[in-house]
Amino acid sequence: MAQEARLPVVISVPHGGLRIPPEVKSLCRLKLPEILRDGDTWAGYLYDLESRVFACHCFPVARAVIDVNRAPDDRAPENPDGVVKSLTVDYNPIWKDPAGLPDRLTELLLQSHYYPYHGYLEAAVRSRHILLGLDCHSMLEITPRLKGGGVTGSSRPLVCLSNRGDEKGEALDEPVTAPPALLRSLAAILERRLRDLGYDQEGPLVSLNKPFKGGYIIEKQGRTGRIPWVQVEFNRSLYLLSRPRTVLPPQEVLWRINRIRDCFLRSLEELFSPGQKKKQPVSL
Repeated sequence: MAQEARLPVVISVPHGGLRIPPEVKSLCRLKLPEILRDGDTWAGYLYDLESRVFACHCFPVARAVIDVNRAPDDRAPENPDGVVKSLTVDYNPIWKDPAGLPDRLTELLLQSHYYPYHGYLEAAVRSRHILLGLDCHSMLEITPRLKGGGVTGSSRPLVCLSNRGDEKGEALDEPVTAPPALLRSLAAILERRLRDLGYDQEGPLVSLNKPFKGGYIIEKQGRTGRIPWVQVEFNRSLYLLSRPRTVLPPQEVLWRINRIRDCFLRSLEELFSPGQKKKQPVSL
């Protein structure tokens, strides 16, 4: 059987890593369950499409330590959820020293890990084969608790697609990172395919720019590069059965992950070949 053609896509998975760099490992107080929850749990498996796209990069370092979806000058203590964080998504301290990391270690992490990852993405999109960038995430089922212990309790859609626009993908007070028609086309395909898999709820399964407008990666790459960029968020309720505590997903969770990954892949194939006639996305 002939090998299937690769899709003209670069996939970025910025929050799927679990590694704590050795230069700061002794200073970090987090255990594996906290690292798994703070990052996009098992996103490296969810978006493992390396054999089907032209480029796929999964950042290996834990989001709790370095967040490549933040600007390099977005820092603690002004922002504890910045590029090198001081608090987890549950507002737990990351470092043994309450003052956080010293500036010299923050700079070392940026030079050793942050800038090379962005360099990988910039090099990938220079290929004439790539037409679309996807920055891929997973989101908590409900909005995380507020600082001080409160819980918003607001549920989230099964998928959120973002281009830094409004809930129709149109521009607000800044340029969008991908054409609205492209965003709406992918949303419609995913909506139909998820319903075909048996997922159902009142209202849309796929939302645009809500609850996430899109982060630094699509903002930077989508405005300075030659291709459009879309942020993708799958709800972890699609595959998580309980709070994760292991490096490898359990077998039943892996089965669910594979099912959603296949749905995503088939949706991208349809986007690039609607009716098996065209070879590029609608309104790219």
